[in-house]
Amino acid sequence: YIKIILTILTTIGVVMLTTWILTHLPKKYSYIKAQSIVNGITFESKDVLVVPSILSNIEFDTTFVNAQAAIYADLNTGHIEYQKDIDEPLAIASFTKLMTAIIALEKFELNEVVEVKQNWYEKEDMDWSLELDKGDTVTVESLLNAMLISSYNDAAYVLADHYEGGWEEFVNEMNRYAVVLGLENTHFSNPAGLDSEQGNISTIKELYMLTTIIYNNQTIMDIIGKSYANLNWDIGSKRIFSTNVILNQYGNIAGKTGITDSAGQCFLGITKDGMVTIVLNSLDRFADTKNLLLDL
Repeated sequence: YIKIILTILTTIGVVMLTTWILTHLPKKYSYIKAQSIVNGITFESKDVLVVPSILSNIEFDTTFVNAQAAIYADLNTGHIEYQKDIDEPLAIASFTKLMTAIIALEKFELNEVVEVKQNWYEKEDMDWSLELDKGDTVTVESLLNAMLISSYNDAAYVLADHYEGGWEEFVNEMNRYAVVLGLENTHFSNPAGLDSEQGNISTIKELYMLTTIIYNNQTIMDIIGKSYANLNWDIGSKRIFSTNVILNQYGNIAGKTGITDSAGQCFLGITKDGMVTIVLNSLDRFADTKNLLLDL
């Protein structure tokens, strides 16, 4: 009888937790979120989160890349070809903008018009910016292009600040989603990835998991696969170019760069056959990526 009662109570608990998740979290990600919490994120399907298969019994040559941490793995199966310190929490710089994009696409429409509320480019450490002025109007799509292709920091702030409650509440949404996905070592303090006291932190393993979401988001994949884009807003237009200098080389079809004092050089690249390379705190992110793609 005790076993039967425990089984019933466990089942009720799972159902109640799942019901709460489906009721309180954004509808677009409900299936992923509910499953990830209840079942511990153990999927290998194209439409849900994939966890890398940690090969703890295999020794990798950690001198193969100079990056502090790195991975080369399959986004469809979780199989790892190479890993280095993938559980070490590190600064992630502009990789932060990938989560900013995920939340923005959940909250806003691509053609939604955003009014710039302040001169974000005047903010301390906002040296890489589009220099949008207070009162300018620009679409969500243009802001996504600006922050993901050219990695403009003010574009990320303008986009996040469009959210009800402002950019700080938007960042809270980013952190809530990270918790739901089971990213226990991931934390965001701003939407751009700028260095701060609290930091924008994750691990290679958890960035891989987040990349499986990106890989299945066609809008984001299309943007980070562009070599350039034309932005239009109320005062004119501007052509921007990708910071990914190895786009369309070595099989790379999409990617995101990052660099800050704390994070060093960072790069995340996705290949046409569904492989991903991620390097954090590298002295030469593109050389490390090339080594992973060509020499393994």
